[in-house]
Amino acid sequence: MTLSYFTGEKHSENFEQIIHLAKKLGYSVRVYESKESSQFDFMQAVCRDVATIVDATIPDDLTLSIVYPLLTAHVNILDHILVFSEKQYEDGSEVLPLNITPKRTRNKDEDLLEWLEKQLVELKDESLFDRFVIESPDVVVNYMKRMEEAIVKSLEKYGQKRGGKTRVMISYRNSCSEEVEQFRKEEEAKGKVEIKVLPPGSLCGDYEAHTPMRRWMLAGLLDDHIREVDEVWVYYNDTYTNSWWTLAELVMVANINKDRSDDKKVKIKVYDAKEKRFLEEKDYPSFIDVKLTDNQHRRLARLLSNTRPDTMGSETMRQIDGLKRMARVMRFMTKRKRAFFAEQMRPVIEQGVPSDLPQEDRDKMVNDLLAMYSDPKAIMAYANDAVFKDEFWNNISYQTERMTEAFKDGTIDVDTFMDIPMQELTKFKDENLRTAATGNLQVKLKGNKYYVTEGKKRYLWLATRMGMPTVKDAPGIEIVQTYNLLTPDQMAGVVMKKPV
Repeated sequence: MTLSYFTGEKHSENFEQIIHLAKKLGYSVRVYESKESSQFDFMQAVCRDVATIVDATIPDDLTLSIVYPLLTAHVNILDHILVFSEKQYEDGSEVLPLNITPKRTRNKDEDLLEWLEKQLVELKDESLFDRFVIESPDVVVNYMKRMEEAIVKSLEKYGQKRGGKTRVMISYRNSCSEEVEQFRKEEEAKGKVEIKVLPPGSLCGDYEAHTPMRRWMLAGLLDDHIREVDEVWVYYNDTYTNSWWTLAELVMVANINKDRSDDKKVKIKVYDAKEKRFLEEKDYPSFIDVKLTDNQHRRLARLLSNTRPDTMGSETMRQIDGLKRMARVMRFMTKRKRAFFAEQMRPVIEQGVPSDLPQEDRDKMVNDLLAMYSDPKAIMAYANDAVFKDEFWNNISYQTERMTEAFKDGTIDVDTFMDIPMQELTKFKDENLRTAATGNLQVKLKGNKYYVTEGKKRYLWLATRMGMPTVKDAPGIEIVQTYNLLTPDQMAGVVMKKPV
């Protein structure tokens, strides 16, 4: 049994113990140092080995070599990849990039070595696909079908109920986190469900300010989490519908269910927090049942696909300028030449489509893009979309009202919901909030003054593109320093945690 261990330049304090543990369990261990390894080494390892361990700890010294430029999308898909970080947030959760979401995760109170031992023992007796060896980077293309089969089998496993348990995600307001955690423990103790509760503020805190691009990126990460479960339980109280973010979870459920058969749809259940009971379906609030039109579904797909951190970056804006030039040239081509030209772009398009999507969805996305690239009018319409505007990427968007305007007459207005990130746009950018937070200054929005404080520091994994690591704050890593906007009353009533 083979095992590969990928580590950054700074080794884990448990480095030797992890190797000893793996060998004790019968594994033959290969260690890959990030400085001396390549993305092909990682791809080869996950296809060949029974288990792959990734030390994804982000060091304080970002000049040190780290594993992130080596990683491929498999890190979030294949069941036998074990990812850990030795850094923790104040709530005890691991410090990992928002878009590193491996299939096997460690509970915040679980010892690392005990967790690894449990996973490695399981993996000895569990093989979702026959492992294979890719001899060299030159022949990777010959193994694409086998790699796709491995991905399909891993996704199929998570499309089934694990151990007969129903997989659940709880949708709730951050202010209810303590009671939700107790609720989770009580329900899991019954032995019928496996519950996912995103830690409060793990994606976005109550007072955090983000650009429209980041709001949609985070909504897309919510979409990814929801795709992992069978049911979403709404922890319903009087403030649930006040936030754009909780409504986003319901819209994401509708988005996922749009093209699914009834037996594969994510089911919604409503737990009344005040009455301490699940409601009968006939008694659900009307906003629970979100219906998307085909146009809304397409628009939502465009917003989510154009804000994914694994396929989008600031360099995208240069590509958009290139698309506009290409459209002007294509106006003088025959229809046949346009189609031929678009077909030549297929390999590039296929590489840009997220590999963790179901094959049917990937094929549709590729074909839709090919159709667009053969039509100069469609190219210009795409390039002029709001998602490519400077303010979409750089200006802060913030909900100043107590209740989001997307909630109207007891229901979710989907069009308004999608408009809001741009409608709540401000003149401020990250650097303005940084200056205000540093100088203890206030900013003014819609007649109200807000104190600016530093919030949680988060990270994004930037995948290697075209063989070159994407560099922001370090190769493969972008640091997202968030900022909170607080009214004087909120500032007085909220105990601010020390930023991580």
